[in-house]
Formats: sequence, C-alpha cells, structure tokens
Amino acid sequence: ADSATAAALRSTTRTLEDFLQQVIDYFSPVSLVLQHVPAAEVAQGLVRQLSDAVGGAVRLDAKLPAESSLLVDPGRLARSFSLLASRLHDGAVSAQGIAVRVVGEASGRSIRLTVMLPAAVVAPQSSESEVRWAVAEKLLETHGGSLRQHAIRSGEVLWEIVLPLQP
Repeated sequence: ADSATAAALRSTTRTLEDFLQQVIDYFSPVSLVLQHVPAAEVAQGLVRQLSDAVGGAVRLDAKLPAESSLLVDPGRLARSFSLLASRLHDGAVSAQGIAVRVVGEASGRSIRLTVMLPAAVVAPQSSESEVRWAVAEKLLETHGGSLRQHAIRSGEVLWEIVLPLQP
C-alpha cells in the first residue's frame, strides 16, 4: 500500500539479484566464443564503458598498430569492462571537470590498456565492488590477460589491463 516502501523493496531486491548474479558469475566456469577483434576496437570499447560511467569524455591515447588484433569473446570482454566501469562515480567527470585517460600500447605479444583515474572518480570500496572487480579479473584472465590496480603518489588510481595479441 505504501509506494515508498514498495520502491525501496524493488530497489533492494534488484541489488540483491545483481549481487547474486555476480557471485554466480565468479564461481561458474566461463566458456568463450572467440573472434578476431582489432586492438583499437577493444580500446574504444573500454573508453565507451568508462565514458558512460563517469558522464563525460574519456581521452584515448592509442599507440596500437592498425594490424594488431586479439582473439577474444567480445561479449565477455564488454562485461568485464562494464564491471570495471561500475566502480566509478556516475557524473564525476562532468561535475568536477576532471579527466580520465586511457593509454593503449602494443608491446611484444600483448596490448596494455592503462586507465588513469583521479581518486575522486573511483567509488569507495565495498564488498559488492570487490566482487565486481574479481569477476572482471576472472574474465580477463580467462582471455589470457590480467588486471591490476595501483595507487600513484600523485593521488591517481591506475588500472592496468593486459591482453595477449593474436600472432
């Protein structure tokens, strides 16, 4: 009968369902449907996810050769990028005028996507955000890659995504 209580119940139920789905994603085996995807397209996908999450433009400085490609599952890779983006404050860039930057570079047999984030953009850690990070990390590792987070002395947070190039 109370609309505010009903809305709160719906929101809480949705949050619980999302969390349970992430736990299932973490413990379930992952099967990949692999496709050749240009490295520049992968970098652009990450930029789109981050841009949507922070509500502003994200600059991409790519040093990726046009012929470099990856063998990935585009859906699973997009899911990992979405989970990473969910760790950011919505609207933080447009509200504070701060910049998020992604640097893409190919070296040897892999590409490295470095995301430089002002600390104000990254949401505080919670159990839910840690599970999201773990699922994103698992999806990237399933592709033969890795995910790391580093704190920089200047106060920025750096995310490093490494994925193998297809020979």
